[in-house]
Amino acid sequence: MRKLIIIFITIFNSPFLLFAQEQITLDSCINAAYNNLEFTIQAGFINEGRTYAMEGNNHYNLPSFDVNASASIQNEQISIPVALPGFEAPVAPLNFNRVLVNFNQTIYNGNLAAKKKVIDSLQYDEQLQALEIDKIKIKSQVIGVYATLMVVKTNKEILEGHINVLEKKYKQLQGAVEGGVSTRSKLQVLEAERLKLRQRKTELSFNETALLSTLNNYTGLTLATETKLVNPNPKLKESTSINRPELLLIDAKLEGLNAKYNLAGNARLPYVGLFGSIGVGNPGYDIFNPEVRPMAMAGIAVKWNIWDWNKSNNDKAQLVIGQSVLRQQRTRAELAFERELIKQRSEINKYTQLITTDDEIIVAQQNVSKSMSSELMNGTATASDYTAQLNTESAAKLNKELHQIQLILAILTYNTLKGN
Repeated sequence: MRKLIIIFITIFNSPFLLFAQEQITLDSCINAAYNNLEFTIQAGFINEGRTYAMEGNNHYNLPSFDVNASASIQNEQISIPVALPGFEAPVAPLNFNRVLVNFNQTIYNGNLAAKKKVIDSLQYDEQLQALEIDKIKIKSQVIGVYATLMVVKTNKEILEGHINVLEKKYKQLQGAVEGGVSTRSKLQVLEAERLKLRQRKTELSFNETALLSTLNNYTGLTLATETKLVNPNPKLKESTSINRPELLLIDAKLEGLNAKYNLAGNARLPYVGLFGSIGVGNPGYDIFNPEVRPMAMAGIAVKWNIWDWNKSNNDKAQLVIGQSVLRQQRTRAELAFERELIKQRSEINKYTQLITTDDEIIVAQQNVSKSMSSELMNGTATASDYTAQLNTESAAKLNKELHQIQLILAILTYNTLKGN
């Protein structure tokens, strides 16, 4: 029955999977890369470790119990050297055998458990932010591969259109040569150019395969050359704040140093606690009674380090210096991100302006190509001039597509630098 269910699910899902693989989006690739590299699982482990750390710090406030068993022998008995008529002085035994359960309960320790929890929690925050830094690196790499693959696919499509135009013109010119209207040398020039274009197409196909393999390695998917890449349509995020994990990591470290500063003051605070023990001994607390006796004791303890040779102040001074260093690092990092944002904003403005004139350039080049096509058939233009013009027209089309992809990449980079 279980095998039948598995087969049914496989058959049911197969068409869906094939359909899903016909096209892919950038967001899908990024999320697939995150899943493939198990970022979510690692974050779960970090949060699980945080939970255990929080529970572990509770022992500072909980009572402690330990068993202490001992058996000893002495070379000399404890005795009372009193010589009175009719009085026999008691003598302690040479052997002492005791089993005790010791108890300790903290009443006051400067709220140590809560302070330790803050420190440990911030350490796990640092690990999560370090993980976010790795995620942004992977995201940037996937975006780069995806954008490059878009360029290659677009170049390949434009090249195929170029080849089709050239082949049509080749057939027209071939008819003209056979009719004696044109020369075979022009036909040979077109043939040589057609071979060059096919070679270029082969080169692009190998580049496309290599990029797909790289993208599959990141994502764990099985994308093929037939898979269509959906053009991203990112919106520019104009938020004023920069939420990069690198900055958040420094913030977590600053908070950690501040928490350690607060903990350093505990070294000079008093400790108050209860203690006690219960068990049996032979002898008990009355060492002159040779029988097995119950033993019980309770009390209160106070510890106060009234002088530590200025150690706690020195520790605090080191932490203050560490905070100053981290603040300087944060300022430098923020300025570096702001410089990159200025650069990417300039790139966005540049490609936006270039795209507005790309269509005009393409139309102009297409008109030139049509005119030169007629001139080629009339014999007033050479085949070399015609192929050069076709290359110019293809370059204009490719420039438009390239500018659009570069604009998308600039917006994505800008948003990523913002931490979005």
